[in-house]
Amino acid sequence: MRIILNIFAILIIAAVAFFAVQNAHTMIDFNLWGTVGVNAKIVHINLLYVSLASLVAGMTAGICWLASYYFATETKLKEYKRKLEKTSVQSSSDSSRVGVLESKIQVLEKALKSALEQKND
Repeated sequence: MRIILNIFAILIIAAVAFFAVQNAHTMIDFNLWGTVGVNAKIVHINLLYVSLASLVAGMTAGICWLASYYFATETKLKEYKRKLEKTSVQSSSDSSRVGVLESKIQVLEKALKSALEQKND
């Protein structure tokens, strides 16, 4: 799936670049301020620059969006690792407790056997 998405992204970038190069000599008029007339501020911009600016803005937005997802995932991963470490420490302490209890049981069984043997004798 990742390879397909990477190929799709490369194709989109190539298509925008091709479109920009094909229309490199086309000018666009932007009416930035006021209406048509005396107060109008009209800017003539090459379509190539508009296309590339849109591409860069879209890529920047995508990178920022994915970065936030990445950092959220990284935080969750760190929390999971801490939880896993606590669980492993808890299980090792539990297993050591079980070992101590088993040795105590063995000692008590030996003591009981010796006490019963002394009583029978």
